Amino acid sequence: MASSPVRRRYRCRDGYIHLALEGPEQWRALAKCLGRPELAYPGSWEVAAAAPPRGRLGRLLESIFRQDATEAWCRRLQAHGVPCRPA
Repeated sequence: MASSPVRRRYRCRDGYIHLALEGPEQWRALAKCLGRPELAYPGSWEVAAAAPPRGRLGRLLESIFRQDATEAWCRRLQAHGVPCRPA
């Protein structure tokens, strides 16, 4: 069950990926990996971790992850230190 946008499953082009971020450093790494550094403003980790799983931030991440294949996302995210796995 999803608890927030940073700990949930997302649909990719060909499957699903599960994110399991644990703190601000991983949140900043995700924002950088996605090419969205503006998401990592001061205090943004607390906001993201407390946000509803399918709220505004969740929907934004959904739209981003649907753009590529699961394996491609896993490689890219793991290279940035973002904990994830195919789901």
